[in-house]
Amino acid sequence: MYSDFLTFRLDQTSALLIERANAVYRERWDLDVRALRVLRIICATPGIAPKAVSQLALIEKTLLSKTLGELESRGLIRRGKHAADRRSVTLRVTPEGSEVANASEKAGSKLESELAAVLTDQERKMLDQLLAKLAQSLSDGA
Repeated sequence: MYSDFLTFRLDQTSALLIERANAVYRERWDLDVRALRVLRIICATPGIAPKAVSQLALIEKTLLSKTLGELESRGLIRRGKHAADRRSVTLRVTPEGSEVANASEKAGSKLESELAAVLTDQERKMLDQLLAKLAQSLSDGA
């Protein structure tokens, strides 16, 4: 049956977690998980190129472009020219973007703790280890 597949169960769990997080994030900042993930990456890596953000956030270029446009129009990030290559774009957060990134990271940690409260500490550690092992295996095979 389709629901027995690991990929289905992971997708289902991910979708439910993101739906819950989006409800919190949209109410507080009118941004979704994806936009906040992008904002946090830019905050952590000032001067990062969009291509690197796309790779780190696991977002394809078209969707990233839309997300960057939204963040820029809201005054949370700004684009600039790369110092060494004037054709390249760099991304930086604004002071307001930094505040949102930091506050949303704290809220995200709290939310994640609440959502994972059904797991014991041992189960949580095991889940983290298993997910890391699967990701590493898939990365090695790519």
